[in-house]
Amino acid sequence: MKLKINGFDNEIIFNDQNINILTIKNTKCFSHILQILNDKTNGIESNEIFLLGENNEEMNMAKEIQIVLDVFNIDYNSKKILNKIYEIISNNIEKNQDFEVERMVLNLRNYIIEEINDLPFEFVMKNEIEIPEVLKLYNLKIDEENYTSILEKIEILIDIFSTLKIAKILIIPNLKLFLDEAELVELYKYSLYNNINLLLIERNEYTKLKYEINIIIDENFNDFLK
Repeated sequence: MKLKINGFDNEIIFNDQNINILTIKNTKCFSHILQILNDKTNGIESNEIFLLGENNEEMNMAKEIQIVLDVFNIDYNSKKILNKIYEIISNNIEKNQDFEVERMVLNLRNYIIEEINDLPFEFVMKNEIEIPEVLKLYNLKIDEENYTSILEKIEILIDIFSTLKIAKILIIPNLKLFLDEAELVELYKYSLYNNINLLLIERNEYTKLKYEINIIIDENFNDFLK
């Protein structure tokens, strides 16, 4: 896969050996590109940035890319993530032909019926409750408080994307403000191992680290590899 930004020569090519760094020195250009990327990952069309597949076919950025704009407040329990978790658990229970859960749910329903029969009203209720509904009832979610450092927060997000197959590309602006070089290299290795493509978009130019491929857009909107 690769990202093509109209007006610039160099494409951001994703592979399983390198981490892409896009340094944009012009403030307005930096903000504009981030805005377009954020819009496209939210399903808003634009003809300025494209995600292309191996045969140069355009891919749906909303399905392939996630952007973290605030590393301090990552939402691990978004509707998209929780729905996928519930779907996997439900499918696993069905594959294992585990009828114990269904029996427990049925017993609970029968108990409720006995209680409401004492009331002088007519009621209606569902005949069956799906496993995802049971999980929602128990408010099953990822424990965000278990991950405290920024490095931990991003690594667990990579785990989520890799395990649930939610996204293939993770974009994080200005991450180098918050992690030192050793932490960055550790994160690079972690993302490559888990087959998640990482793209850092930075305002400032830093020393090139192991695994990095750097594309720089200077103040005059010239782009080059470094």
